[in-house]
Amino acid sequence: MEQTQNRFLTALKELGKTALGFGKAQVILFGVNFAVVTIGMVVAGLGWWSPLVAVGVSLLDLLPVIGSGVVFVPWAIIALIAKNPHMAITVGATYIAMVVLRMVLDPIITGKSVGLPPLITLLASVGGLILFGGAGVILGPVIAAVANVLFRVFLKKKAGKPASNADIPPEDVPDQKG
Repeated sequence: MEQTQNRFLTALKELGKTALGFGKAQVILFGVNFAVVTIGMVVAGLGWWSPLVAVGVSLLDLLPVIGSGVVFVPWAIIALIAKNPHMAITVGATYIAMVVLRMVLDPIITGKSVGLPPLITLLASVGGLILFGGAGVILGPVIAAVANVLFRVFLKKKAGKPASNADIPPEDVPDQKG
């Protein structure tokens, strides 16, 4: 009974660490988005408005279904209609850069932050997208991280099992010679 309680508490602690890791990953990705959008908006000629636009767009990008396309796609279309090709190209290029960077960095950063390999995080994102739609991009890795923690705590290594010499670091193995 006590062993089960210990595992449950360990699982809760690990889930807490995973949640903090996920939050950390989102903050890092927010920072990357902020930098990319700020640079793009400076190139577009928005001047001191650039960081304000970057904060708004980066916050929208944190939302799974909405994302930054809600701002950038109409903005580029309106710029084309208004015969401002420089603005349209700059906004479009900023959006493309942001999406590509997010696609590349999201599995890497999120995976490292929550303790999953990047490939598993990517597969979880794609699986979540297929199963749950836009929200699944975030939900998939969260489910994978929770499953990983529960597997490690409850199934992988049974507590109380005698350790073999292979489980002990070499410096802690008793000397067999003497």
